[in-house]
Amino acid sequence: TDQAGVPFVDRVVEFKKGPGGGFNEGKLPEIVLGPPHGTGATIGGSHVLSLGREGSITLEFVDNEVIDGEGVDLLIFENSIKPAPNNGAVDPGYDLAKVEVSADGLTWKTFAFDTGTRTGCAGHLPVYSNPETDEGRDLSPTDPKTAGGEGFDIAELGFKVVRFVRITDLGLSTLGGKTTQGFDLDAVAAVHSRARAAKK
Repeated sequence: TDQAGVPFVDRVVEFKKGPGGGFNEGKLPEIVLGPPHGTGATIGGSHVLSLGREGSITLEFVDNEVIDGEGVDLLIFENSIKPAPNNGAVDPGYDLAKVEVSADGLTWKTFAFDTGTRTGCAGHLPVYSNPETDEGRDLSPTDPKTAGGEGFDIAELGFKVVRFVRITDLGLSTLGGKTTQGFDLDAVAAVHSRARAAKK
């Protein structure tokens, strides 16, 4: 698990691998814990776990919890890329996923999403924050304006606090006519969080 108090998921509750998934499975759970390792707009990073087609992963914040604040409360990072400059309207391919959250791991709610516009989907925006590169070191992984990734506001689902996140590949990913390995999870960060009260 992560060090106490850091704003990232701490535990993998369950990993259901879909067809074509499993890249970096041997590095679980560490590969999806901690900060994102973004590589910018035109290079897909390899610090990820591939879920596979319609695969899913359930994650838990253990020592802290996501709380509702102003705007985005949760950031999810994949290794999506944008088309290179000046190459027209080339679609680089996206590994889209739906996102669910829960306060207790039992009752779940799903963020509304549209695969056509990619609104509400995870997996279509590049990641820039990276503690190991000169370009990404100064970009906070909890700043929605600079970190990259997709942001989610838990108030949209009526939550004040959540501790569990489930990401499920939508099975729509294609690149160059070939099915990809599905959603590639880099990291999950809480933009607004607090330490959990110690158990008595």
